[in-house]
Amino acid sequence: MKTKLLLPIMFITWMLPLLFCGYNYGGGDNDYEPIYQDAIYIMDADGNNKQKVIDVDGCDNVQFIPNSNKLLYLADNSLYTVNEDGTENVKISEDLNVRWDLPAISNDGEKIAFAVYYDSRDYIYDLYMTEPTGNELTNLTNTVDVSEKEATFIQYQNQEFLLYVTYFNNRDGSYSTVSKMNLANSIIDTCYIKELSNLDYANGFADPKYDENTDKLFVFWGNVDGSIYQYSSVEDGFIEYEFIAKGAIPYYSHELSQIVTKLLYYHQNDYMTLFDYTFQISTNFEEGYNFTLSEDTILYTDLRTGLCSIYSIQFDGFNKNLLTEDSMMPRFNKDTSQIVYIGQYITNPVQKNLITN
Repeated sequence: MKTKLLLPIMFITWMLPLLFCGYNYGGGDNDYEPIYQDAIYIMDADGNNKQKVIDVDGCDNVQFIPNSNKLLYLADNSLYTVNEDGTENVKISEDLNVRWDLPAISNDGEKIAFAVYYDSRDYIYDLYMTEPTGNELTNLTNTVDVSEKEATFIQYQNQEFLLYVTYFNNRDGSYSTVSKMNLANSIIDTCYIKELSNLDYANGFADPKYDENTDKLFVFWGNVDGSIYQYSSVEDGFIEYEFIAKGAIPYYSHELSQIVTKLLYYHQNDYMTLFDYTFQISTNFEEGYNFTLSEDTILYTDLRTGLCSIYSIQFDGFNKNLLTEDSMMPRFNKDTSQIVYIGQYITNPVQKNLITN
């Protein structure tokens, strides 16, 4: 399948923060080479009150679970929940091989959706759903020849849906879709479908975002030099238009604010772009990865110095603040008062620990 061509791109992109964060570049035999321990941390939105939750090597994509005291994170292709005080660390994905992208959490915090890969099925993914305790694990799609991934929970016409993208082959060619599943009755609607060309590298649609207040859908399309499309609804038949010139990067993702009409994405020329889709105004910011948005602030990881650091900056470009060093992948909680992130601390010697325990 053409999807195999994506694997080197996906792997390199995903591994960039891990390769650069906290690495010692000394080359001599006598150079100090610190040993780092990965951990999950929580801090206030202003960078104060840093607290370690739990040590986790190889941790990825940590986030708050709404209306609870729990966190959700990935490690070793498995999905876990843990209380914010570090207790009750529970694997909730059983022996499934969980895909690396950010799992979806419903607004009430009671449902978690994620993609699962089967070794015997040539890079085909199914969507699974569970809840924070790991009970009632369900395969939602259970398809043999269609790959479903990158799901997100949305509210549409007063009902809860799961919005996601697919990839599949048939005799006529290769295709990608944006689809939605009504969680009340499991009925699936194909919102948009496009045929893949050789230039798309089988990437197709990726990372759909839906603004429930304006009924606008944003989704990445293309290859490593792709675009983000805006649709006027998640209903089929509406006219699409490309509002961003080619240059968006897949798997660095884009982030949509549900508070204000702002979309943030990463451009191939190494800068973040904030797009106000009410006034059709774009603003470029310096290089940043793993970003998220509040009402007026961008939270992001900067790895240009070789050591990952988490910064915040306002939408107008002012008040840039270093929140913490040796850290990456920050996410706000629901009211944006706290931030959860992955941090590293030096275990030899203890006095060189730069992050509060």
